[in-house]
Amino acid sequence: MLRIPTGIVWVGHVSDLGGYGNVSRNYLRVLKKCNLPISIMDIGETHQEIGKEELALLQEVNRPHTELGINPILIINSIPEQFDLFRNLPFRKRIGVTLFETDRLPPQWVPQCNQMDEIWVPSHFNYHTFTASGVNPQKIKVIPYPIEIEAYNKGFAPFPFPKDTKSFIFLYTLGFDYRKGLDLLIKSYCEEFTDKDDVSLMLKIYQWNRFYDVKKEIESYIPNKPNNPHIHIYLEAFSREQLLSLYANSTCYVSTDRACGWGLPQMEMMSMGKPVISIDWGGGTEFMNANNAFLIKAETELEPVHPILQQTRRDLYLGHKWPKVKEENVKTILREVYTNKLQRNAIANQGKLDIKNNFSIDKVLEKVRARLLF
Repeated sequence: MLRIPTGIVWVGHVSDLGGYGNVSRNYLRVLKKCNLPISIMDIGETHQEIGKEELALLQEVNRPHTELGINPILIINSIPEQFDLFRNLPFRKRIGVTLFETDRLPPQWVPQCNQMDEIWVPSHFNYHTFTASGVNPQKIKVIPYPIEIEAYNKGFAPFPFPKDTKSFIFLYTLGFDYRKGLDLLIKSYCEEFTDKDDVSLMLKIYQWNRFYDVKKEIESYIPNKPNNPHIHIYLEAFSREQLLSLYANSTCYVSTDRACGWGLPQMEMMSMGKPVISIDWGGGTEFMNANNAFLIKAETELEPVHPILQQTRRDLYLGHKWPKVKEENVKTILREVYTNKLQRNAIANQGKLDIKNNFSIDKVLEKVRARLLF
């Protein structure tokens, strides 16, 4: 007979601005509706920029360990290396929540995942990459990332764009990484448009390494020609409110992430009713399709990940592959979205509806509740 846990210990990055923090907070919104006491173990940084509402949520949800009862379960939202830290603790059920972006897992992740009772991955793409790499299929459960729909259906302040910003604004937000395909996007954008086109590309970059000249690297991707279209780069930190304002005042989100584990910004922009461009490969295909997003065609053949990633992060990327994408396919989609307003609006409206119907807090709650039993 299956039993209901008496409480939940949630481990992960919960107070930071990154993707793991965003995912944790939305999962906590789901778990809050299960009416079980939750104790949070925050293993990341605390960023006040996440905003008062998010900080208040964490304060409201977090309960002392003494309130968890005799049969608590453990949920860790992190990379599998963190799973080892809790291997010998006496929880009735241990769940790992994780994902990976390329065509396979780092080999050390396989035993780390297999020691858990369950592994939650957000997509069927990851179900296949995890099982193909050796993780026990019976342990893997596809639990999509939830999103708080209401947070994106309200008015937002105007965003103070530079004076030379054009009417149509493509937006890409990312932590700088060679996986993100900025070289592919910038070259394609500059070849497809000129300074005569009424179009801007806004790049909001989170700089992980403060000792590396990210702006110089990005500017090296811009072709050396006199009539490039408008590009603006933001490297400064944004609050959550500023970021949402940037979303709301942009025309279209574009991602050329070569190996996307999920795509939270795409999901957020779709929730706002904005059109989204993304590569047709990876975890994002769980919620994006040809009816609700503009998908950049990936070639059938895969290619090795960026050599710098294979050299500098060998433990994660050595020998891995991601999709081959032609610049021509990126240019075609950029032009299509820019010129076809009717199609842009129709796809954006469908995207908003699909996210609401399939990935809301209440919708994911149905799946999560079933997995908490032991």
